[in-house]
Parts: sequence; structure tokens; C-alpha cells
Amino acid sequence: MLMAKSEVNNNRENLLLISVPLVMAASSVAGIAIGPLRHTGLLWILTFLIGAILIPLRGFRKITFPWLGWLPFYLFFGLSLFWSEMDWRNNIQIYIQMTVFPIVGVIASYTIRSEEEMAKYNGLFIFSTLLIGVFCVFFTFGPGQAIRSTHGSLYEGFADRPAATSLIVIASLFVAQFHRLPKTSVAMWSLCLGICILSASRMATIVILMLWLIHPQLASMKTRLVLTALVIAVGLAAFNTPIIQDRFFKKKYGFSGSGTIQDVLAGKFDSAGRFNAWPIIIAKSEEAPWIGHGVGQSAPFIYRVWAPMDKPHNEYLKTLYEGGYMGLCFFLVGLCSASANIVWNLYRSGRENWVTSAAFMGWAGFILMALVDNPLVYGNNFLHSVFFFVGAANGVTERMLSLRPDPQSHQAASSFNEPLAVENSVVAPIHFR
Repeated sequence: MLMAKSEVNNNRENLLLISVPLVMAASSVAGIAIGPLRHTGLLWILTFLIGAILIPLRGFRKITFPWLGWLPFYLFFGLSLFWSEMDWRNNIQIYIQMTVFPIVGVIASYTIRSEEEMAKYNGLFIFSTLLIGVFCVFFTFGPGQAIRSTHGSLYEGFADRPAATSLIVIASLFVAQFHRLPKTSVAMWSLCLGICILSASRMATIVILMLWLIHPQLASMKTRLVLTALVIAVGLAAFNTPIIQDRFFKKKYGFSGSGTIQDVLAGKFDSAGRFNAWPIIIAKSEEAPWIGHGVGQSAPFIYRVWAPMDKPHNEYLKTLYEGGYMGLCFFLVGLCSASANIVWNLYRSGRENWVTSAAFMGWAGFILMALVDNPLVYGNNFLHSVFFFVGAANGVTERMLSLRPDPQSHQAASSFNEPLAVENSVVAPIHFR
């Protein structure tokens, strides 16, 4: 009876986790209206509602996801609604949208209990990658170009920046499995990198390149040196492609259309307005330095000073504006607590757990992307999967450790069955029945 109930629970929760990579792919296309909402909004609302029902049904006693580290962040920004404008779209919706990440993480920690169970999701993530690639080609180079040019919206048709973050998470999943699926891992990493270059997403391309260098299970120094050389070579080749060159040195913004790594290091490249807007946002943040202007309040201000952008393209800066020093501190606590949890799981599992390696690389991607983008609004595309990996890593690690024999018990048990040496003679072992 207990087994049957457990299977029913897992089936329900598996359905939600199965939807994560499918929703990821569907969200790489923007602008499909369903009533007053876009389809992307409807998808995260459904994930929130289903997850909020499933967690109480399972119970809160055995949550292994590191949610306590994020609790101060969510409590503080929930309170900040009271000193925001309390607008549904800019404030309340943004806050609720952020709460979906840990919900997915908690459910993954209940549901994924072994590497074999996690591996069952590989096919779905491969399918999602192929769909993202098709959407990228269709809307960037095919007939879909007309949709973006007609509407002029930042994300009409293919949502290139959010989709690029999806590729980071997928690449992390397969790079982590290099030891067990070497050909598939290299093929999927190459596919993710290729699509990312086609989308002209600079930081995401850099992060995908770096995954081999930060992989926690590649212990050999020789291996790392070889990979470093290969990554540098591939990175230079990617940098010199016409797509990336145009993205860094756009002629319509006064650049020559091409440049070198030295130009980038000297800051002589198109920052999409970041270098001009960030000082203005920092100055405005100083008007409410400790508690900020309230969750979601950055959007209307940034649109006034940096249209058509309504986000600062720096999550740390956005958190500072909306939550002040306290909010930024709680955000960093959440990041650090989850980072420590992942590293601790790697240590406890003896680095033999590829699910935790995927979580490690996906989480590192989150921290890096937050420097130049706003991943907290990329739930469907990015953070649902990242928190999924972190939750799964905890579930797998706890299960792995529970199946290991207790060394002390094993040693005590062995001593009963070993021959007893008395001077130069041997006494037959005593067997307990």
C-alpha cells in the first residue's frame, strides 16, 4: 500500500518535471497571445499552481532542497511589495514568478533519487535543443524574420537571449555525463554552442565554452590543459565568425563591424547601452540604499532612461535597485548557500555523482549570466531547469549515501567473521546464526 502511494506521488511529480524541458523549448518563441497573457506567462502560472499543490500532498518533512538559504530573500522581497507601486504586472507578477524556481527544485528533490532516473530526461532535453535550433534558424535566417521586423518588439518570434540561457543548462547536463556518454556529450555540447553562436548571444557562448574548464569531475591536470587549449581555439574561432563580430562591433552603433580581443578588453565594443545605463541606475538606487524601491520597480524607471530596455541586464544591480543593500545581501546569501550545498554534495558523494556535476555547472552559469543579464525573469527558459538540477542533485546524493554501508557497522560485522590470531596459532572464526 505504501509502495503504491509512493508510485502515484512520483508519477504526478514526474509529469511536472517532464514539462520543464518542453516548456523551455516552447518559451524560446515569444509573442503568442492567449487571452490577456502570452503563452510563456500561462506556462509558468500552471507550473506554479501545480507545484504548489503537489508539495503539500507529499509533505514537508523530507525536503532535501536547500530552501532555507533562499527564505530571507523571498520574505524580504515579499515585504517589499508594500513599498512598491503594487502593480500587478510590474510588481506582484514578478514576485510570484520568482517563487516558481524553488518549487520546481523541491519537487525534483522528492522525485529524482538516482542517476538512472535523471538520465531518463536526456531525451526530452535533446528534443528541446532540436526545437530551439529549429526556431532559431526559422526566425533568425528563415521566413520568420518578417515577424520581428514587422512588430519591432525585443522578443517577437525567437527569444534569442532567454533561449541562449536554455542552451547553457542543456550543455551542462550533457557535459556532466561525458564519462558515461562521451560521444553524446560532445555532440550535444557542440550543438548547443552552435545554436548559441547563431543567436549571437555573447555571454552565453562564453559560458558554454567554459563548461569543460569548470567540470568538477575532470580531475586530471593533463586533461584540463588539453581542454583549455581546445576551448581557447574554439572560442577564438567563434569570436571571429561574422555573427559574433557583428554583435560585438555593430556598424549602426558607430563601430567598424569587426575587431579583436584587445578591443573587447579595452571596452571598445557594443555593450548594448549597459555602460551608459548602469551608472544612472546605481545613482537612482542610492535614493533608497537600504531597502530599495520594491520588487519590480526597476522596470518602469529603466524603460524611461533606456528604452526599449526595461531591465538593467545585471541581476545584482537590479536586486540592488529593488531591494537595496539588504535585498542584495539576501540574494548573495541564497546564491552562496546553494553553491555550498552543491559543493558539499560533490564532496559527500566522492565526485562520482554526475547529477551534482550538472547542478554545479548550471549554477555557475546562473552566477555568470547574472553579471550581464537578468536570469530571474528567465524562469521557463533557464532557472526552472537550474533549480531542477539542484533539487535532483540533493535527491540523488541523499539516496546514494543512504545505500552505502556504514563503515563502523561494516567493520564491526567483519570482525566477528575474521580468524582470531593468538600468538602463532589461528582460531576458527565464530559464526553467529
